[in-house]
Amino acid sequence: MDFESAFQIQRNLWKAAKFKNQQSVMGLEHPAVITLGRRAELPINSLTLPVVRTTRGGLVTIHSEGQLVIYPIVNLRQIKVGVKKFVEYLLLVTQKTFEDFDIKTFIDDQRIGLYTNNGKIAFCGLEIKEGISQHGISINISNDLHLFQSIVSCGVQEMAMDRLSNYRFDVNLEIFFDAWIENWKSKDT
Repeated sequence: MDFESAFQIQRNLWKAAKFKNQQSVMGLEHPAVITLGRRAELPINSLTLPVVRTTRGGLVTIHSEGQLVIYPIVNLRQIKVGVKKFVEYLLLVTQKTFEDFDIKTFIDDQRIGLYTNNGKIAFCGLEIKEGISQHGISINISNDLHLFQSIVSCGVQEMAMDRLSNYRFDVNLEIFFDAWIENWKSKDT
């Protein structure tokens, strides 16, 4: 689904979270697009891909085919969780899911995300509006990592990237998302 259509669905789900106390989680794949967070400048050398300014925090990233983007729309006030704890939970759920597929990752609190020894494998960028989350976490599954060379991802020059398909060929976006949702629901994560 294209990024703008997905964001419109998020807006509708945000309203449902606000007025109906409904919590939602979407797992999507986007056609290649550069997204700019609130603090990001337009990348000069990457004009071959569409560029979309977003309302999330963070700087520049790329979403593309083969990358799983998970959007939890959750009222943090209702579940009594702060933003920092929510980001930590998103990363821990993702880390646990990678563990389920025998892939070791670690969380970097300075450069928010999830990493393997070979590079960054998951990114987190949120917007919290009236206590309700939008945007979320993107996970490199089988996407073209060369696309990241056209940007300064998350403000880090020449950041090494990694993806799940470098370790496992039997796990696609749907399988990973199903496992992620099970960990999301689990109280042990």
